[in-house]
Amino acid sequence: MEALEKALRWADKNLKADYIELRYEDLKKTTLGLKDGVFTSFTGKLQGGVAIRVLANGAWGFASTSDLSNLEKKIEEAYKLARAAAETKKEKIQLAEIKPVEDFVESRMRVKPREVDIEEKVSHLRELEKLLKEDSAVKSVQIRYEDGGGRKILLTNEGTRIEWDYNYLYQGTYVTGKADGKLAMARDSIGSVDYGWELMTEREPNEKVTERLLRKMHSQLKGVAPKRGEFPIVAGPIVVGIIAHEALGHLAEADLTINSPFKDMIGKQIAPEYVTMSERYVDGGFGNDKYDDEGVPVKDIHIIENGILKEIMLNREYAAKWGMEPNGHARAESYRYPPIIRMRNTLFEPGDHSFEELIEDIKFGYYVVDFRGGQAQLNSAFQVGIQEGYVIRNGEIAEPIRDTSITGVAIEALKKISAVGKDFGLEVGFCGKGQTAFVSSGGPHMRFDGGILIG
Repeated sequence: MEALEKALRWADKNLKADYIELRYEDLKKTTLGLKDGVFTSFTGKLQGGVAIRVLANGAWGFASTSDLSNLEKKIEEAYKLARAAAETKKEKIQLAEIKPVEDFVESRMRVKPREVDIEEKVSHLRELEKLLKEDSAVKSVQIRYEDGGGRKILLTNEGTRIEWDYNYLYQGTYVTGKADGKLAMARDSIGSVDYGWELMTEREPNEKVTERLLRKMHSQLKGVAPKRGEFPIVAGPIVVGIIAHEALGHLAEADLTINSPFKDMIGKQIAPEYVTMSERYVDGGFGNDKYDDEGVPVKDIHIIENGILKEIMLNREYAAKWGMEPNGHARAESYRYPPIIRMRNTLFEPGDHSFEELIEDIKFGYYVVDFRGGQAQLNSAFQVGIQEGYVIRNGEIAEPIRDTSITGVAIEALKKISAVGKDFGLEVGFCGKGQTAFVSSGGPHMRFDGGILIG
């Protein structure tokens, strides 16, 4: 901290910069990969360095280093880059005003992953594989485990001083099954920034993960191909979440909103009044934090509130551009990257229907529970592979389906939401946008009477 403070004082005194930001991290990461009884990766590595961002003459300069002995030189390098970029910039960057913060963000984890012996982590993965392979249809199991812990520090020349006791853990499991000449693949992911090793032993024990994965795999092995067409669809929390994240969330990231249909829709009704979609703190959310990587307090926002497009995700630069308050969505993958606008936990809010009410009058339709891979475009068109789904016949859940995907244009599909469930579910994962970020997505069960094509 002292070396950072000293370098920042030097830079503030010697450089004509509008804004200087130093982001330091010192983390220890553990990665384990287990595939069919063999550990394919078994690494522990230290990741440490400083990200330097300088705003000068209305342009950004960025540099990063893992060598703290040459900080002044690196800050000067970022400053020179900013000045050079300013020569070519027509529109000068401005930052929305914020109140400088001094704080220490304590981890909420009860048992931090770094306090758990590597032997226990290895044994946990081996047990999960053993449980899965007790099912004779399972032919291959692959598990990827990762955790990290240490500290992050943010210092700015405006007076912000924030230190985080930063920790996370993640587990992704993939199974391949075969029965009666049919192949199936299923995946499952769990992770947290707020729950520690207790996530693995209490909230998401191996038995629970195994049960989920085998259900997904067998639903495909026993499944029938769906009819192609537009039918009533009830989407489970995980599928609702991927639509919220991929097809709608990206449109509400201010740097992408500019080139998306959302640009001209703010303040307009885009969904029924019983539909609300938020970006907020949620229990178990993989995107939870108190401050973003610019030191802005993370605020809950309603992207869609009672059907009206209301708020978008902002960093300080885009908050100034849009004349809005910054809301804590500047995030960087590590010290090697500058922060950009990213989602955290994107979800639809629960309504007041029971699951039975959602399906009771559907003569023929589909219930899509979980996805495997998805993509979307900036016009909100999406395609999502389904790894667990069922036919709905005469108001009852019937046979499972396989080889299924759903497609649609989310802005149109929103208008066809006819009912929102009162339950809630969440999935954790990673989002790529040039950098990787931990995110969650979810919501309640929702019914779409059109707007989604299944096939």
